[in-house]
Amino acid sequence: MWNKKIGFVFALICVFSFGAFAEYNSLGIPDSAEIRRQIADAWLKADLDDVRLENVQVRKNLNGETFQVSLEEQDSIFSVYVSPKTSINVDVYDNKGKRTVKEDSYPINAFGSWVYVRNKADGKAKFVRIYVSKNSDIYVEFSPYKNIVSANFIVYNSIVAQGVPVGLSFENLLTLGIEKIYSLTKKSLPWHYANSTLIQDSAKKIMVQTLSSLEQKIAYEDDAMYDEFGKSVSIRTGSPFICDEKNKNKIVLSSCGFVKWVVDGLIEPMAGSYLKRLPLIESTVEYKDVGFQGVLNSAYSTNFSLDWTRNIAAGSLSVRSNKTYLYKDSGVDVTIEPFSSVIENGKISNTVGYIKNTGYEPKNLKAILYTLAITETDYFYLAAIRQTDKKNSEVKVFNDAAVIFPYFDDNGIFRIAVFMDGKEYRFDNFEKHLINSKDAFVHLVRVKASAMFYPQEVK
Repeated sequence: MWNKKIGFVFALICVFSFGAFAEYNSLGIPDSAEIRRQIADAWLKADLDDVRLENVQVRKNLNGETFQVSLEEQDSIFSVYVSPKTSINVDVYDNKGKRTVKEDSYPINAFGSWVYVRNKADGKAKFVRIYVSKNSDIYVEFSPYKNIVSANFIVYNSIVAQGVPVGLSFENLLTLGIEKIYSLTKKSLPWHYANSTLIQDSAKKIMVQTLSSLEQKIAYEDDAMYDEFGKSVSIRTGSPFICDEKNKNKIVLSSCGFVKWVVDGLIEPMAGSYLKRLPLIESTVEYKDVGFQGVLNSAYSTNFSLDWTRNIAAGSLSVRSNKTYLYKDSGVDVTIEPFSSVIENGKISNTVGYIKNTGYEPKNLKAILYTLAITETDYFYLAAIRQTDKKNSEVKVFNDAAVIFPYFDDNGIFRIAVFMDGKEYRFDNFEKHLINSKDAFVHLVRVKASAMFYPQEVK
């Protein structure tokens, strides 16, 4: 009798241990598999009319994580959401003033949220979407394809992997755990895009904080820069620059002068001086002197900020490696093309990748920067911006430049810090301005970040 009791208890331990293990996944994604198995008949397999009869439910998985099950309808589709609980700060105003309280929330695009979308007309499945990152713009979609499942991995509306076959039926997918899905697709889907928790961006964070703290000390003036001796000079001529009287106690910089000043803050601690002006204006694009582009470039300096940023990045590499690199041998250009297509207005279309000596379309920039933050963790980027010339709408010129830091904060949330003309900009505003500018492109070059960052201040 005693042995039977021991065996019964052992069996119970095994059952509960196996159940808890089923909810575990190495990516740390909240997993609703057990809940989905419980609600499958009423929510996932039932007709829409029957699903409408169900009230919103709150359930816990075996790990104690709480999820909300809900229905949402649109014109031609309906969606069942299984969303994990998160806590948000809410400001409450009453007769005692303002106080902040935490409230439970179940965002439909939260980390670990699971969405099943079906057609209203016939109830057929369209896709399952799983939010696999703390950044809600990173998710995986699984669609029925013949007798198996087809997967797309999406990063900021750009498709990294498209139409990847997964060897299981769509019906089985509906109740499958994250760990099992991962094990089936870890070699075919780029799961590294979802995991940002181990990335350390301390050097970039220090540089961003330093630049933010100096913002009020910087004044923009066209053509201004600091030379290798820290003297204020004209970018065009190299002669002493006379700033506006109101800015005499500030750091006076043009758009391209600011980019040099930032990188000089990394170079001076290593080299004891700043970058020289003349090597930075060397052309990096070869044209025939009698050709149309050659004549155009001579008349308008169409590639000024492109040449400038490329040569600065090559100069930084030279100082860091203690070896002289010309731009053409430096490999500083960002030329990656990780996406097969993009999603625009709910439809998949082909995308334009990197264009030599031109760069990327602004609408693709956020996805590119996210990819770089994942794959090039030690680097920030100098951006040369190509826009329509103010005096001649037929001419496209690289005049302006910016410094861009893609990084992950302490909570693993993706951030982009943009500094241009000495000021910090919200990336969304920066992106919107570029998209609204006709035919704008952004060319990127990489520079290694460092915590040894000491930009020049007013002498």
